[in-house]
Amino acid sequence: MASPSIEIIRDDDKVRMEVDHGRSLITTTWQGYVPSPDYRAILLQLLDLITEHELKLWISDSTKMGVILRSDEKWSLEVYTPMLLKGGLRRLAIVRSTDFFSQTASERMVDATTGKVPYVVEFFNDKEAALAWLEKELKALRLRSL
Repeated sequence: MASPSIEIIRDDDKVRMEVDHGRSLITTTWQGYVPSPDYRAILLQLLDLITEHELKLWISDSTKMGVILRSDEKWSLEVYTPMLLKGGLRRLAIVRSTDFFSQTASERMVDATTGKVPYVVEFFNDKEAALAWLEKELKALRLRSL
């Protein structure tokens, strides 16, 4: 049973998107390969949710995600990341894809933004480890804001 603070925003053959208002967390669970127009639309929807709900944490469960096209990788870096910078995100936990090419693309995008973005990004092999890290980070963020 879902927590009362969890709202399922989207659940289809491309992605499941949940907002946990109590944890200031958005979770995207990718369901497989996502064509370019859908990939971009999903990320823009995610950005709207981060901004609208002032979410600080994001888990991107990429376990089942297929390859990320180079054009989408470039778009993510040049167009999406600058917009995400303004959204207030503080931590991003990425659960590694089982697809080598998707995993490599994710790592390239993170490497390209290291030191240039105000949020911390970490990679994990499973969602539980990612969530544990984010919960610890959320406590630290809340303590700093007191």
